[in-house]
Amino acid sequence: LQYLVKSVKANEPDLLKVHDEMPSIVPAENVITESLVSELKELNDQLTNVKGTAEADGRRKRHGKDPEPNESALDKLRHQKTKIKDIEGVHMYNQTAPVELTAMEKFALYAEKRTKEAFARIDEVQENFKGVLSYFGEDPSMTSSDFFGTLNKFIATFDSALEVVKRIEALKLAEEKKAAAQKAKAKTKKAAKAAAAAKSLAG
Repeated sequence: LQYLVKSVKANEPDLLKVHDEMPSIVPAENVITESLVSELKELNDQLTNVKGTAEADGRRKRHGKDPEPNESALDKLRHQKTKIKDIEGVHMYNQTAPVELTAMEKFALYAEKRTKEAFARIDEVQENFKGVLSYFGEDPSMTSSDFFGTLNKFIATFDSALEVVKRIEALKLAEEKKAAAQKAKAKTKKAAKAAAAAKSLAG
């Protein structure tokens, strides 16, 4: 790895700052996208149950009774959605007769919208991650934690090798300076002796 560091240092020195270019890699190792997907699906299932309960409760409060199990075609027609309005970013459906949603129904609709957005973002993250795996030539089935863990270890090892190379180069430079100083001193001493000998012969 020291050879790689020396090669990069000589040809592409900017690449030595790879850890500065990817500051999010360390925390990314602890983000397990597979677990996020599983947890989000579980949350969505729970939300579906909550929404159903909220809607049933809302109908009971509005009609004063539970909905009929066998709703007629005319009843269904009365409950058809006629237009859409947006309240706090959530699409609300009006019926032919104005319906006042309960707080729980509004919450369920809002949570449903946010959950759909979360699914869309996770889908985007997964697609981007597949592209990253392909770029690095990794197995498409590799998990995000394994990938970023491997990348973190490589960068840590690379940085350690860089420090070793820096110490070796600094030591080599110090030795070269010392040798140059000794050579210059010896040359000066030799010149002084030559001058003294010449003076002695002249005298």
